[in-house]
Amino acid sequence: MSAVFSPTPADNARLAAADLPPRVRGLLGALIGLCRQTLIAPLILTVEALEQTLLHDADRARNPLQQAELMAQRGQLQAFAGHFPDRMLDAVADALARLREPAAAPAASSTPPPLPGMLGLSLVAEHDVDRDLLLTEMVRRETLRSTNTLNLLGQRLAVLAAAPAFDAETLPLAPQALCAMVRRLAEQDALGAEVQLALYRSFERQVLERLGDVLDRANALLSQQGVLPGLVYTPYLARSSSTRRIITQSVGGGRATQPAKRTAAPLTGWNGSAPSGSWSNLLQEAVQEAGSAGPAVAGVTSASATALHDLLQQARQARQSHPASAAPAPHAAIPSAAVDAVLARLQAQSSAATGVADLQAALVAQLRSEHGAQAQLGSHDRDNLDLLRLLMQQVQQRQRPDPVPAALLARLQVPLARAAIADPGFFVRDEHPARELLNQVAEAGASWLGDDDVDPQLLQRMAQSVQGLLGQDARAPEAFATANEDVQQHQRAAVHRAELTERRHVEAARGKERLELARRQANAQIDQCCDTQAPPRFVQTLLRQAWADALTLTRLRHGDDSPQWQERLQQTARIAAVTAQAVDAAAGIDAALATEVEAALVQVGYHAEEAAAVARRLATPGGEDESTSRTELSARLKSRARLGEQAAISASTASGPRSSAEEAAYQQLCALPFGSWFDIDSGDGTLRRQRLSWYSLLTGHALLVNPRGQKVADTDLDTLARQISAGRAQLITEDKGRLVDRAWQASLDTLRELAGGHAPETSA
Repeated sequence: MSAVFSPTPADNARLAAADLPPRVRGLLGALIGLCRQTLIAPLILTVEALEQTLLHDADRARNPLQQAELMAQRGQLQAFAGHFPDRMLDAVADALARLREPAAAPAASSTPPPLPGMLGLSLVAEHDVDRDLLLTEMVRRETLRSTNTLNLLGQRLAVLAAAPAFDAETLPLAPQALCAMVRRLAEQDALGAEVQLALYRSFERQVLERLGDVLDRANALLSQQGVLPGLVYTPYLARSSSTRRIITQSVGGGRATQPAKRTAAPLTGWNGSAPSGSWSNLLQEAVQEAGSAGPAVAGVTSASATALHDLLQQARQARQSHPASAAPAPHAAIPSAAVDAVLARLQAQSSAATGVADLQAALVAQLRSEHGAQAQLGSHDRDNLDLLRLLMQQVQQRQRPDPVPAALLARLQVPLARAAIADPGFFVRDEHPARELLNQVAEAGASWLGDDDVDPQLLQRMAQSVQGLLGQDARAPEAFATANEDVQQHQRAAVHRAELTERRHVEAARGKERLELARRQANAQIDQCCDTQAPPRFVQTLLRQAWADALTLTRLRHGDDSPQWQERLQQTARIAAVTAQAVDAAAGIDAALATEVEAALVQVGYHAEEAAAVARRLATPGGEDESTSRTELSARLKSRARLGEQAAISASTASGPRSSAEEAAYQQLCALPFGSWFDIDSGDGTLRRQRLSWYSLLTGHALLVNPRGQKVADTDLDTLARQISAGRAQLITEDKGRLVDRAWQASLDTLRELAGGHAPETSA
């Protein structure tokens, strides 16, 4: 099942205003939706990593002036970070919507612009030179990494634009265009030179280094929609006699050299919505590894089917003492039309056998009752039923003990058998409607789903679709396509509900993160004042407990560049200065400061009596107050819930440094897109599929949800990295995302092992 990418209403308005043909408008809308889904997480990580960098530099500042300058730069970044991802995505959407608009030509009298990446000679500031050099190097590096995919996408977008092919300087999704967008946004918000440079470096690490995957997905999307589906890019290579031998020479006993496979992308779609696996490629690999001398089979249905049946025959011969006795007598083979007629009657009876083997036995018994005791299935029909049996066994091994999905799989066996016998490409075609429906039903009963992960309404819709399929001619792929579309409609609605639920949890997690960061900054300011002025220990306790809540709330509501925050900092400095004075000082309580402190504490939920007691101590030299006792006040403060305390509790509890394997897993996590799926051990040996909906590079917090978008746990990246290193969590990639594809891979592995003569004692 291919993922569906939908544009936003604002994108639809952009495309409508562009006056594009309907098909082009639809394709560009899907492409914009793809960009929004795949780029949103890297863009958010860009500003989060930038904030983390500035915080780290501020913590390691050598003097207060440098620290204050860095914190001011971080304050300048606050407003920019809040809307940067949305503005970047809008800029990308606008560039794609204006794909057919001609580029603005320079005036005839104007000087030609410098070549891309070349700097003109002019008197410029030093930081401008640094910025231009940095951007030029960023564009150069990523363009070299993604040359092939950029060329392919340039050709495909040229078809939509009805124009010559786009090159790396004019392609909307090329590194040069994206860097220009980032630079324009940074200059519009008047970011400082140092902040801009840090932003560009963070953008390269978080976005440009993942751009290759985005470009690959864009090419795959357009190819699946029929835009130059067979396009390949082969650079010209001058072939001398030596290079010709290298290119054409076979490796490993006659097998041609295969290109290196690209690392599979993490699975981010809902409910197993990964791209369909190439069954023809899987078959070719199995045939080659089994040592078959057959021809290459990719893309040729008849040759693929022949190679598959040859592999099955080799497996049979390896397991039987007298291979010839396994083949049915030619005169006793029943035609496929008669076999399908019996299957049609079994389908109409809606009697679900316990397995394909039982179905095959019932089918042979019925044929012998009608055509004599010597009746046998033809070799083609028998092979297809054996292959289906292998596939269904692997699917059922991946099911949890739920009677509803098990019953649906059993009822699908007869329609699948009819489709396999009627269609030579059932097991070798890359996409088949019957396999799509099988995958939907199998995913609903997958072993990694918990009781709360299953949608009962979806199971009901699947049961209705399967029941409707039983009344149709299952030999036609259209019957499966109709049933699968009925399921898909409900699936899309379920995905939408899961996304809404997930979004609420993500917003809550981001709110906790903002609260935690505000709390950290408040504590840092208090620590700085305490180190500078050294007030009494009990005053420091009041500052870190009561007054820290007031600072945190102000920072959270107004930001660190607001006058309210600056006022709180001044009050903190005054508290430290007043309480650091000797107790017998001539000056008494600072009434104005006490009033301000009391009002601030009331805002964070303190009772008036408690707020007044704390305020008197924080506004009096030495922090003394005869009207209240320290013991009583301390007991009251300890019984109160601290602002941001829950966010702090959810921090990592793991102790000790990470090992090299754990550190590698941690670095991998920090580069994953939001929405990546994991199979995680729930503690009792069972795996549960959970989605990494969000994580923060600033605090390390992470949010996991189940396939229905419901929160499973608040964890942190460190804990998850240790689980991965220990084998208790595993990242799911797109090539492993679909259950039916994994089941088919396991079936081919079984056949290959049997054909090689070293398989376990299982039936082929």
